[in-house]
Amino acid sequence: MLRTARTLLSLYSSYGLLVLANALFTTLTSLRADIEGFAVQTIGLIMAGYFLGMFLGARYTSKVIQRGGHIRAFAAFASFMSLSPLMHVLFIDPWVWAALRLVDGFCLAGLFIITESWLNARADNKSRGSILAIYMVVNYLASGLGQLFLLFASPDTFEAFAVASICFSLSLMPLMMTRTEAPVPQAVKGFSVKPLLKVAPAGFFGAVCAGSVGAAFFAMAPIYVQNLNYSVQQISLFMMAGVFSGLVLQVPLGKLSDRIERRKVLAGVCFGALVFSCLMILHSVFTLPFYMLLINVFCYGSLAFVIYPLSVAHVNDWSDPNQLMQTSSGMIIGYGGGAIFGPMLSSSLMSAFGPAALFGYIAINLAVMMMYAIYQSKVAGLQREKMEFVVQPAVQFPTEELYAAAQDDLTPVPEDLYISEEKDPDAMEQGGGSTLVPDIVSESTLDEAGLPMDETVHEIDNQVDLSQGEVPAITADELVQVADDLNSLADDQPVTTESLIEAWEQEKLADADPVADKK
Repeated sequence: MLRTARTLLSLYSSYGLLVLANALFTTLTSLRADIEGFAVQTIGLIMAGYFLGMFLGARYTSKVIQRGGHIRAFAAFASFMSLSPLMHVLFIDPWVWAALRLVDGFCLAGLFIITESWLNARADNKSRGSILAIYMVVNYLASGLGQLFLLFASPDTFEAFAVASICFSLSLMPLMMTRTEAPVPQAVKGFSVKPLLKVAPAGFFGAVCAGSVGAAFFAMAPIYVQNLNYSVQQISLFMMAGVFSGLVLQVPLGKLSDRIERRKVLAGVCFGALVFSCLMILHSVFTLPFYMLLINVFCYGSLAFVIYPLSVAHVNDWSDPNQLMQTSSGMIIGYGGGAIFGPMLSSSLMSAFGPAALFGYIAINLAVMMMYAIYQSKVAGLQREKMEFVVQPAVQFPTEELYAAAQDDLTPVPEDLYISEEKDPDAMEQGGGSTLVPDIVSESTLDEAGLPMDETVHEIDNQVDLSQGEVPAITADELVQVADDLNSLADDQPVTTESLIEAWEQEKLADADPVADKK
């Protein structure tokens, strides 16, 4: 796993700088919009435009990646992202910002698809959880560092947006200079989310939940803290604590999900985040110290931000390994679908019920996802308990066991199993009785094949090849003769299976010598 992570160092570095710039830019956009006097619902719509662009980008950026390759596509998308912060400062208008955020989301979706498909191409099922955990550690570490820039630059100035633009440009350098071979772009085969819903529905809806919860938090959490009458520096610390917390449990929970059923881990994570989101509601109702708010948001983020990587790892375990880019697109479509409605619904609830409604909305999402993950885990458990029929060979025993079984079955054959009864003159002279002879080569069988009895027996006798281990058919006369010879030896030595075989072989060799002389 560590060797694979080293080969992906340049990808992690470029992605980290990209996320750092985007985290700073997202918080700046939300706070600057509030400073400019935009309504809360308008801010929610602007931020929803970003996630709508991400939704569309997950659907259509695969064609761009297929045409230009992973590295060129990454450069194209990141270049536009470096222009967007500057254009926000030049054109302060809700409609312009909404359009720019739409394009930003489109480009970010392409960048996420490039990164995740590259990582999945270098990981297997045993290491995928850990590789994606490192990916999310880089994500939240960079996001937390991006919030620190608010301590040195006010959102109502040009410098903060210029810093975001510079970081977007710097994200190109590590990937442009890498010597690691990029994955071959895969042909797009008409994308659909139905395969993901069929093989791993819990993973897909986990991405939807992560998008709804994450988008609501990043878009509206600065407004939540600002409405509680905290300063810009305190808002920066709050966002930094919430984002930094995402890296604390990424690797431990990622390794845990590699060992046990991922859906159970996902349900447990949702439950923990649900508890701390309810505590955040209490913070907005009662006046509590700021440090307790930081501790609470830290605990919340350490769990809530693990939902998406767990969902991605679960889906990739069951998806077609030859369609990694389509799988990444499907997951981002799920994330984007939830993220479109997250800011809009949470902002509407905040306008109606106050800042506490933000974490009330988040709590509802987490509760639904937790119950669904538990349900899917139980259904999968019942399916595993029912063993599927597997075609097996007809013989399950080794030859030694077969020989022992044959020895145990050396018992007299009942008379009703014999087909024909022939009287042997010699036997009648000696014992005055009759000898039962099994019809080994029956006339009816030969008649069906169109062969006479005498010719068939003669042909079998001539084809005897004891050196090759072939066993010829035994006629009735031969069997009677062997039995008479063995009866004459019964007084001297016991009759065993080996003696039967030896006597029969000697009889056949004696019959074969005259034939050889004639030739």
